[in-house]
Amino acid sequence: MKKFFLSLLFPVSITALISCSRSADLTANPELVKGVKTAGTVSATGLPASVNLLTDTGFQKGFNVLHPSTGALQGPLQYTSSNGSPVWNLAQWYSAASIYAATPTILSSGSYRYANNYKAVTVGPAVSADRSLVFAINGQSEFNNTYRGATDPFPVLLADLKIADPDGWLGTATPFIGAMSSVQFDIDALLQYHARNQQAGYNSAIHAIQFSCTFLIQNLRQGNPGYGKSMYFLVMLYDDRYPLPGKSVSTDLFTGKLIYDVGLAPFTGSGLTAGQWKHVGGDLLPLIKDGLNEAWNRGLLTESQNYNDYKISLFTMGWECPGLNIGTMQVKNLSLIAN
Repeated sequence: MKKFFLSLLFPVSITALISCSRSADLTANPELVKGVKTAGTVSATGLPASVNLLTDTGFQKGFNVLHPSTGALQGPLQYTSSNGSPVWNLAQWYSAASIYAATPTILSSGSYRYANNYKAVTVGPAVSADRSLVFAINGQSEFNNTYRGATDPFPVLLADLKIADPDGWLGTATPFIGAMSSVQFDIDALLQYHARNQQAGYNSAIHAIQFSCTFLIQNLRQGNPGYGKSMYFLVMLYDDRYPLPGKSVSTDLFTGKLIYDVGLAPFTGSGLTAGQWKHVGGDLLPLIKDGLNEAWNRGLLTESQNYNDYKISLFTMGWECPGLNIGTMQVKNLSLIAN
């Protein structure tokens, strides 16, 4: 089922994949420089020895909402505009209706909940009990209680952030994978609710709900014959078919890109349990290198087999819902530190 996800989620190109984020130059925008976390030392390249590849990880600036079918920018979704303009996109591909027009409900925590019949997004102050983000999706409503066919599109609810050049928030300051000694990923996740709503016609191969963290590993070496080519690296926080999601490797049928999903098992001995917070963390660098080696062994990305030509250029997180499931996930303490 995952092989359909990324091609349907991003049906046009890498440009569509990371559309509507603004170009960023660290040297020209001091606000972006504030987003670079340093360890107090500088490497031989002159770059900070420790760089947070993500910005606004508490979603205090909200989202740029993208249209479900065209991907066009509709406008901001925020609990306040005083924190500045959004840097994250909110993708809702193939949903029956956009959440952009929803009137927010102000919760007792101080957070704002935007909701319609198909999805809900909760954002709010950094001290809110509902921080940093709550995503809910309702497959029963999206599909009118009728299962989709194997090749039919399905709705997603995703936060995505462009990181690297040519127009990511961190731009050319994003280090190449070959220059890193580690990539520490951390997130706390709470599965607030899940119901499969299984009926006649259910097929676990095409109707399973998933909540993943996806990293685009991309050749960004200017002048290299493989410039722009990429693969998908996934950390699967939740897959309703498995108590503990394991490794899954496939090639996307539509784009031909490698999908290297390491699951959740490399980081913990148990999966998410509804109602319980779960910390997920670890060094992604050796796993990303394994993914690149897998791509090369399969004859993909062979224009360059050098880690020094690849960067983590995009981060995407959220639900894909090809079945009648209803799911709610809260996340906080998100970080991605390159050393």
